[in-house]
Amino acid sequence: MDRKQLQAFVTLGRELHFGRTADQLNLTGPALGRLIRALEADVGTSLLTRTTRRVDLTSAGRAFLPEAHAILERMHSAAHLARRTASGHAGRLRLGYLGAANLHLLPRLWRHMSATHPDIHIEATELCTPDQRQALLAGELDAGLMALPVWHDRLIAQPLTRIPLLAALPAAHPLAGSARLHLRELADEEWLTCTPHHTTPPPEQVQALYQTFGQQPRIRAVGGTEGAVVGRVAAGQGVTLVPQTLVNPQQEGVAFIPLEGGVTLDVGLVTCRDAANPALGALLGSLAVVTGHAGPGSGGGPRGNAG
Repeated sequence: MDRKQLQAFVTLGRELHFGRTADQLNLTGPALGRLIRALEADVGTSLLTRTTRRVDLTSAGRAFLPEAHAILERMHSAAHLARRTASGHAGRLRLGYLGAANLHLLPRLWRHMSATHPDIHIEATELCTPDQRQALLAGELDAGLMALPVWHDRLIAQPLTRIPLLAALPAAHPLAGSARLHLRELADEEWLTCTPHHTTPPPEQVQALYQTFGQQPRIRAVGGTEGAVVGRVAAGQGVTLVPQTLVNPQQEGVAFIPLEGGVTLDVGLVTCRDAANPALGALLGSLAVVTGHAGPGSGGGPRGNAG
């Protein structure tokens, strides 16, 4: 059975008159008759009784009529949803996000998307930046709110906001009592970063900062999120950088120290250059509104004064 057959039967079931039904559907009488007979053949039983003067529904026809009407409604809804999805007004969007974005950027984005594009369902997953990058490249995410820069030819980034960074040192570290620190003072430390993927390249953020000073940091990746990395710092296993939005003043065993030069972390939206999800347009539009940034970028990263 197809849509034309169902539409012919539903209209005829309402009108109970071949002539009026044929006129409404812009069909000839014989063409309408062929549609009904083909539908009955597909269903496997008679749906109508016909005389020269009237048309009636059989008991099977009366049972089938509301179901046929519901099928037509579902077909209409499905086609409408498909068109809205193709135009970027509906659909599913898989978004990764950095913990630092969860406190202010993500809630504002979610509120705006819910108000302007309620038919776009966002599946948000907290992941650290290296894992977001890997998921994007594997096609497991459509976009990621992550730390910049992200160095890969297939990825494009739009900077959105800057968050001040603090150095997290073990409380027993000789520099833990400092009022402020310069990154050069931590050049010989082992930097802890988060990723459970041992094949993931070292995070670009720390590298970008130290390249400012012509140095190459020692980086060790550990499993878990940013919070887990801070726990490793508390255990004396290394140092790390923590966005101001994630600093927990109640954290035992860790000293959070401001950095000279106003070092900040750029958070941006990263997508694949060949991304095909139409809902990304709505996401970009909402981000432009809630952050005041418009237009795609290509880089960005932790910032600081090299002097």
